[in-house]
Amino acid sequence: MVNFQEPYWLIFFYVIHALIVLIVSFLLRKRMDDDNKGTITWLAITSVFLPVIGELLGLAAWFAAKLAGTNHMIDEYDDYVNFTPLNLEYLRYEASSSMDLSPISDALLRNDGVNQKELIVSLINSDIANKGRHLNLGLTNNNSETVHYAATTMNVLSTRFEKELEHARNELDPEAPMSFERLCNVYERYLESGILDENGQERLEKQYEQLLEEAVPKLDKEPWMYRSLGDIYVRRYKTDEAERAYHEMTDQFPSHPGGYLKLIELYYARRDWKNIKPVLTDLFQYVKEEDIPENQRFIIQQMGGKAL
Repeated sequence: MVNFQEPYWLIFFYVIHALIVLIVSFLLRKRMDDDNKGTITWLAITSVFLPVIGELLGLAAWFAAKLAGTNHMIDEYDDYVNFTPLNLEYLRYEASSSMDLSPISDALLRNDGVNQKELIVSLINSDIANKGRHLNLGLTNNNSETVHYAATTMNVLSTRFEKELEHARNELDPEAPMSFERLCNVYERYLESGILDENGQERLEKQYEQLLEEAVPKLDKEPWMYRSLGDIYVRRYKTDEAERAYHEMTDQFPSHPGGYLKLIELYYARRDWKNIKPVLTDLFQYVKEEDIPENQRFIIQQMGGKAL
């Protein structure tokens, strides 16, 4: 007579049960949607380690979750953990120092042709960054006059920047560092204007990168040179080169906050938390707190765990 209380029968039952569970779960996963495959895997693991009880408890939990709307709760939680908070501290200081609070984009989306033309023309002599974004809104406007004004303004700005570049290049003097800074300033304003198409932007980025790589080693070093070199590398998706430029900036100018802040920005974009910590440590050690830009000071203090 077979005695089912013998240990080898329990082991035999466990092995056979596990094989059946794995085969069934494998077949079910092939037929299931991607959203439910994880649930089947969880049920299989539970059932393997808790025969019979695992199936019952797992199925009960699954049906209860469906009735309670757990999937919706998980989606909401996923949105929560992936939410990127708005840096209100930065906006507060930006708004307090900005005289340019006119909602240009909103105005260009309305049908008031007269005001639209005035706004577009005002962009020629304004200091607003990324003028191209506003002008592109004008180019897609339903009003033909607005489109004409936007296209003309785009051409005027492009011609003006090209002439500025030519003039700055002609005045470039190796013995006068300020002339190099003026040329770099024109390049950066042109790149930030947003008025170039993709090919034009790439052409200008290559020119500027080559200029910096050739000139910086020959000139007396200034913090802004390393910042500009690192920034153009970031634009060109050369993050390793950008990292080296920012590190060189911290080595050459340890009491200047710029290099540390750029490294933190770079590492944060890459979610490289391991490298952020030593940069924060060096920043707090070598840079005076009042020298950290006010619009970034609060965030940096929070990242470093410093009390306010």
